Amino acid sequence: MQKYISEPVVEERTEQPYIGIPILAGLSEWEEVNGLVGELFDWLKAKGIKPAGAPFFRYWCMGDSEDKYKMEVGVPVKRMVTGDDRVIASYIPGGSYLSAIHRGHPDNLEKSLTALEKWAVQEGLDIDKRWEEEEIWNGRFEFYVTDPETEPDLNKWAIEIAFLLMRDEAA
Repeated sequence: MQKYISEPVVEERTEQPYIGIPILAGLSEWEEVNGLVGELFDWLKAKGIKPAGAPFFRYWCMGDSEDKYKMEVGVPVKRMVTGDDRVIASYIPGGSYLSAIHRGHPDNLEKSLTALEKWAVQEGLDIDKRWEEEEIWNGRFEFYVTDPETEPDLNKWAIEIAFLLMRDEAA
């Protein structure tokens, strides 16, 4: 592995409810994407609901410098809640996840994501994704473990990358 990423692990996780805001965004709109985290925390506070984990980005379809990302910005909650016109209620699927911690500036995250995908291929792990005119991920997450209010230096951030793995149909 390279300097930004921890040793990958495969672990079982249980289903986790969350609230989120879906967004279709290009790289030039990332400030708007980041702003949704605060909006979700404000929404939770107004409803008297405490978050049950770190905020995250869930990617359904990956973008690049030209194409937009189909994604959700989310916050885990203890139990399923009712959304509204803007905020959806959903869940992080349970199952086996390949995960690693990216340490450092989010601008370098792409290197860690690429390294983790390569590691999965080398280990013979099947990431849970499919093709329907475009590549769709059933569980690609970035959990923002570091609280920016307590650690404003982006170079000291920790971001957990987690990929849902295909279920073994023989099991």
